[in-house]
Amino acid sequence: MTGIDDLLVARLGGVVAELAGAGVMVAGAWALGRIAGWAGVARDDRVRAYLEAALERAVDRALGQVPAGGESAGEVVPVATAYLRETVPQALKTLSIAPDTLDRMVEARLATRAAGSKPQRSSVQP
Repeated sequence: MTGIDDLLVARLGGVVAELAGAGVMVAGAWALGRIAGWAGVARDDRVRAYLEAALERAVDRALGQVPAGGESAGEVVPVATAYLRETVPQALKTLSIAPDTLDRMVEARLATRAAGSKPQRSSVQP
């Protein structure tokens, strides 16, 4: 090879190496994004399970605080939702649960209790 050929190979080799490096960085960023997505899903599942337990505690507590005979949903729901907003605000924020959605979640728990059964599966919907 001549000096020009060596120079051309050296420059092309540098460009190829830079392109390969950029490709590896893009692939790495993509892989990290996927891993972070999976981790986020696992975290959200843990937060949902935590919120499910808090909902049960909130309903139990609200039923215990409302005077006997006044166990209508209209009296229990505000007590339960206030408890949830006080005790698990970050879970509600993480799952983006609006106040009216929280009311419906508590009402659903009350309806399940009135029917005499406990839910078999998690039914928390953000």
